Amino acid sequence: MYSILRCTGRRGRAAQRLIALGGTITLTGCAAEPDAEPVGGVVPGAPLEIEAMPALSVGVLGGGDLHQEFDRVVRPFLLPDGRLVVPNSGGDDIRVFNDDGELLEALGGRGEGPGEFRDLDSAWPRGDTIEAFDGRLRRITRFLPGGSTEVVPIAGGEYPDLGLGAGPLGRGWVLGGVVFAGHGPRDLVAVHHFDRDGGHLGELVSVGGIVRYSAGNFGGPEPLSPRSVFVADGTHLYFGDTLEPVIRRTSAPGIADGEIAWEPTGSLAVRDALAQVIDLAASRAPADEGSATRARHEAAPVPDELSVFWDFLMDPEGFLWIQHYEPLAHAFALGGRYVGGVGNGGVWLVMALDGRRAGSVEVPDGLELTQITRTSVVGIRRDELGVESVHVHRIRRN
Repeated sequence: MYSILRCTGRRGRAAQRLIALGGTITLTGCAAEPDAEPVGGVVPGAPLEIEAMPALSVGVLGGGDLHQEFDRVVRPFLLPDGRLVVPNSGGDDIRVFNDDGELLEALGGRGEGPGEFRDLDSAWPRGDTIEAFDGRLRRITRFLPGGSTEVVPIAGGEYPDLGLGAGPLGRGWVLGGVVFAGHGPRDLVAVHHFDRDGGHLGELVSVGGIVRYSAGNFGGPEPLSPRSVFVADGTHLYFGDTLEPVIRRTSAPGIADGEIAWEPTGSLAVRDALAQVIDLAASRAPADEGSATRARHEAAPVPDELSVFWDFLMDPEGFLWIQHYEPLAHAFALGGRYVGGVGNGGVWLVMALDGRRAGSVEVPDGLELTQITRTSVVGIRRDELGVESVHVHRIRRN
């Protein structure tokens, strides 16, 4: 049930702007102001600590094993029985490892036959079934526990791009993509709901994407561009604009199922952040490209405000993990990506789904979180050459 609460200040304006942009969500109120600390002490089940040493790692063994070499890993995850699933979009395959890091099977491969992919955009668990979405073939492939494969074509329509995010919702799925690039000041991103047979059930939400600019010979995403983040947990779609400290949720077109808001921590002044990002981007560029890199980013407009978060994930124990925005880690000028966070570790805010602040948790340095389970987190690390490895770390909870 959604309670009607007083809506004031920045979060109130965010709700109004979302309605104007999306047109499909009716918000009836805002979440109550969260307490600065957990009410009555510790929130039961909240995460306390992530172990620094991984319990399982793949992609770091070397020795010429090609199955331990990854190319553009997409959100790896654990299955309920502990198997680690690594979607490898560069190879259009999905690799499954046991808890000793040994390859059990490689699913898929490049092609258009059943179980094959032309563009492996994303994958996720539904119980012990592995599901994956191919944006080019516009279909979902289900790898069932008994070894069989099921292919579900996604209905056509006025949504040509669905490659930004995917996941389970009810019997079906949610898939999102850019509707218009550079629509007004920001891209327009829409997320659609599809039924179990691939039929279109409607648009769930429409929000702003990245901010693009064009100045002379320069253009692209603004160096400090915001974005929108979507997470589906099987029951709800959670979504947020990184400029606003609020995560909303819905389960069907036109249905608002509540929101979680928090007070953001202080951040750099916008101009200071932009100057630091440009300096770092220029220093990282090849020696003969440093001046051009600086000129390109300095040609972009100075934004009015910074993002207040960059990513979030759902915890099956009923918590929302929120990654604070760090310009020197997440700026597009430094490689920040439209889908998925950048692995800088750091302290993440933890909120209970009833709006209580449940504390914080420190993510190991360099780890890009992709999944939270009751007992573990899964994430990706990339070394200075971009070589990817996947790690599982245990969680200690209250």
